[in-house]
Amino acid sequence: DRPTLEPLADFAVVVDTSNLHMQGQGGVITGWITVKSPQTFHDATRRQMIHAGGRLFGASAIEKMMKIVQSLQELERHWAVMKTYEGYPSGTTTINPAVIEGGRHAAFIADECRLWITVHFYPNETHEQIIKEIEEYIGKVAAADPWLSENPPQFKWGGESMIVDRGEIFPSLEIDSEHTAVKTLSSVHESILSKNAILDMSATVTDGGWFSEFHIPAVIYGPGTLEEAHSINEKVEVEQLIEFTKVITAFIYEWCHMKK
Repeated sequence: DRPTLEPLADFAVVVDTSNLHMQGQGGVITGWITVKSPQTFHDATRRQMIHAGGRLFGASAIEKMMKIVQSLQELERHWAVMKTYEGYPSGTTTINPAVIEGGRHAAFIADECRLWITVHFYPNETHEQIIKEIEEYIGKVAAADPWLSENPPQFKWGGESMIVDRGEIFPSLEIDSEHTAVKTLSSVHESILSKNAILDMSATVTDGGWFSEFHIPAVIYGPGTLEEAHSINEKVEVEQLIEFTKVITAFIYEWCHMKK
């Protein structure tokens, strides 16, 4: 509950993998789209369902989900054309149809189909905004389909864990390059390492976006490379770990001795 977090922290450093770059991030949300028939039909009724004169109003949930997958691809391409954000290649806003589950048995017309999607969005977007865009677009597609208009797809977004309840949200994080803490960290980095500080965007997601979600300025800054992240025998270079320790220690000292 947001009120329980008051007073808000002044700043947060997320010490996740960034190769000692100061980074923001785009966001990610997963969701389930479900197409469900109110009735279950035997396989023998398919001719009546799809051919002239059959007069059986029904549909395969799997085949209707195919239409939704195609619609998501259309929206994904539209985003790639229309959306941009500095530091990201065009088309980073992807909609991945990651997992599909459907049907109950070969003797029946599929009466339910579920699609698990993973959606990436830019740092200046919110997951609420993305949910609205997807649901509105799919809603228009469904409204133009005789069967889907009466049996619209259902949506379930996010969750607490990709493992436990098969859903999760990672909010986006924009960097305020003019924030005092960002300038201080940048100055300390350059002073100790004699290297220019690099401000850019992470290609992945971290918990950093949750600080932004609760209006706490933040930056991702840590040792290690994404090539090593979540790999077998994951590791960081000792030299870079020492460099990080020197910088973050000096930054904490500077920040904690700064007058508000």
